[in-house]
Amino acid sequence: MAMQSVADGAVILAGGPSSRMGEPKALVEIDGEAMLLRVVKAVQTAGIPEVIISFKNQEQATAIISALKQRPQNWPPNIDGNTLAMRIAFDDDLNQNHNSAVRGMSGAVKVAHQLGWETVQIVPCDVPFIRSQLFPLLYSNLSKSNDCAVIRSESGIEPLLFCAKTDALNTALNDINMAAHQVISKMGAVEVGPTDWKDAGITNQCFTNVNSKEDMEFLN
Repeated sequence: MAMQSVADGAVILAGGPSSRMGEPKALVEIDGEAMLLRVVKAVQTAGIPEVIISFKNQEQATAIISALKQRPQNWPPNIDGNTLAMRIAFDDDLNQNHNSAVRGMSGAVKVAHQLGWETVQIVPCDVPFIRSQLFPLLYSNLSKSNDCAVIRSESGIEPLLFCAKTDALNTALNDINMAAHQVISKMGAVEVGPTDWKDAGITNQCFTNVNSKEDMEFLN
């Protein structure tokens, strides 16, 4: 029996207001593919078997998924004849008037906990150059003493790009008013820095966040 090399599932954060972009970031195309589709495909290629996509609410989820299905792209993606098991989670009712990555993460991680996932990969939808090699690298840095492994890019900690033990993360999310870096700190995360990810053939472009039209122009 093969040893597990990636988390039991991934939570993709797609519920942000996209106020700087002016349209849903999940639908913005990079090289002809929506950013959310690119992230989902990277997760699936890595071998992660299940995904929970975290949206703000049902209205947002319906609008984005409907738009994806209408595009000349394969949604849900089919890789080598396999489709990924996907679920949708929403912010709690109390969070509908507020926006933060931690609030979006909280509801999805509760679902992951209920599903019995022992480990969970967190990834935002706005990292269109994410590489599948990153996910086993993060998972391999979990241990008995490390409840969380987080990326340190050349710009610093990437607090929405980490792998964690689900129980520890669920406990750390008990205060939805925290910032994402505070959640990471509560778990005493080990940092996976440039030396590690460069050895895995990953470049710093992997961690590029596309949040605005200006970011898009920079890519060109």
